[in-house]
Amino acid sequence: MLLILPSSVVSKMGSPTSASIRQGLSAALDGQDHLIAFPTKLLYQFEDAKPYNLDYPIIPAAVTYPKTPEQIAKIIGYASTANLKVQARSGGHSYANYGIS
Repeated sequence: MLLILPSSVVSKMGSPTSASIRQGLSAALDGQDHLIAFPTKLLYQFEDAKPYNLDYPIIPAAVTYPKTPEQIAKIIGYASTANLKVQARSGGHSYANYGIS
């Protein structure tokens, strides 16, 4: 699972829109949209983002579920060009949600 996070160093003017993130990730995953979850999805926080500590709210711009190393490379490549951060989902038991931030 890869979490796509908006970069905190990017200004609002330079940030990609949710529509462009959706298009970029869809292209990176060759149209396999079932491998991507967005905050507009019902129960997104509980099924996909899964924060450990609700006192530290973190809402990723998207969560991807790549199946191959090539898909991982394409997702990271897209995120790099769009100035987005990528975080591989780790254990998920960090008090401050470092596994998803």
